[in-house]
Amino acid sequence: MSKVDHPFVPGWQGVAGWTVPGEPPSPFLSFEAGDLGAPFRITHGRDMMFDHGELVQDYNFLDYFFGDPAAPVRARHYLGERSVAAYLPGLPEDANLAQARAAFPEDVLRYLQRRFNAVEVLTGEGYCELWAAA
Repeated sequence: MSKVDHPFVPGWQGVAGWTVPGEPPSPFLSFEAGDLGAPFRITHGRDMMFDHGELVQDYNFLDYFFGDPAAPVRARHYLGERSVAAYLPGLPEDANLAQARAAFPEDVLRYLQRRFNAVEVLTGEGYCELWAAA
């Protein structure tokens, strides 16, 4: 197996299943060479809506940004849910699921599949299930 550079940690190289030398294997310290679709930014947001001082809606979420910062693939995960919803820049407004599936970056999909039970994508028909765990 050949070693590859980690995309975000200079000098850290590894192959699938590689762990930090001298440390016991840990899922928190491993680097998967196939995880090159990692987001360049993750942000936390919370939208709270009140009616006469009473909280009526509370949206606590993480936004993931992948690819080109000028036109990123965006994915939103509402905390407490098991799915993520993605938006593809440049996808026509009337695109169907097959077109969205063909345009969806494979490395981004692999990244999301390892973390969520379902991935939805915005199409001309609304949010459609792109992938779900068996």
